[in-house]
Amino acid sequence: TVKLIVYGTLMTGERNHRFCQNAISIKPCTITGTLYDTGYGFPAFEPQGDTIVKAELIEVPIEDWPHVDRLEGYPRLYDRQLYPAKLEDGTETTGWVYIMNELPPQAKVISSGDWKNR
Repeated sequence: TVKLIVYGTLMTGERNHRFCQNAISIKPCTITGTLYDTGYGFPAFEPQGDTIVKAELIEVPIEDWPHVDRLEGYPRLYDRQLYPAKLEDGTETTGWVYIMNELPPQAKVISSGDWKNR
């Protein structure tokens, strides 16, 4: 399996969550950085910054990872890296997070760190 940290359209209830339909587990978590609205209907995350970003730690079968990579435009549009996350109970863990290679000029910071309630 692989653990993904998702902060936008792959989250539960969002339009691309279907790419995680085989999830083994889904746990709310937070990551620290900066969340942006790209203006294209999906967000971008950068590790620079100190905003608490609402996310989910989703464990999926490794066979599903290539489908998520294609959705995310990896490695052209987004890169991915192992990143620290904090679960609701305070447990620290890591997962793979997608980081946009280059923000579009119209990208705006989501100061709440919450894609769903932007």
